[in-house]
Amino acid sequence: MARIVDSTNQITPAAWAGDFRDRDHLIPGGAKLDAAQFNDTDAAVVVVGAAGAAGGATSVPVGALANPIPNGTVLNFGTNKFATLNAAAAAGATSLTTLAIPTALVSGDTATYGGVGTVKTVPSGTAVGRTIAERDAGTAYGPAGASDDEVYLLAFDVYDVTVNADCELYRPNSIVKETFVPGFAALASGVKTKLRAAYVCTTGAA
Repeated sequence: MARIVDSTNQITPAAWAGDFRDRDHLIPGGAKLDAAQFNDTDAAVVVVGAAGAAGGATSVPVGALANPIPNGTVLNFGTNKFATLNAAAAAGATSLTTLAIPTALVSGDTATYGGVGTVKTVPSGTAVGRTIAERDAGTAYGPAGASDDEVYLLAFDVYDVTVNADCELYRPNSIVKETFVPGFAALASGVKTKLRAAYVCTTGAA
């Protein structure tokens, strides 16, 4: 059955949870995460900015980086779309200095810098999901996607999913302050819709 955890010893403040995260608001039995689907703590998702970059460009506009990316990193934005950094990019940077890119990049093109393989921490409030087929096959949960049939919020931090993939899921119909859910604004609209259908969603005061 669902456990009771000392929520004071958590990396991520659970301001998003409008109910106590006790047995009444956890799904009994717990669950598991699929470590392969989560990024290292020092990873960075790179999203090309509105201006894009023409073929041969040596600067690429991007959304503010969550973490630094070292010089020489090769970013894969999709089929035949690559960019090789020609200078390190700092956390918060909004442009990348690169070698001449072989193929134009357009707004919304996305690549992931995987980090250096240290720790994969998944914070409380992360939206996780899986399809019914995955459930029936016993597949563990990954980051929630619009095609998932089951979508839940992670009740407590998982400090390193590669070491211990056990997790607790926040029970549907519990209160969620969506403005405090980690990465809520960047979630796919289909995931937001499913979270709002599953939980009693509201906004939280700053």
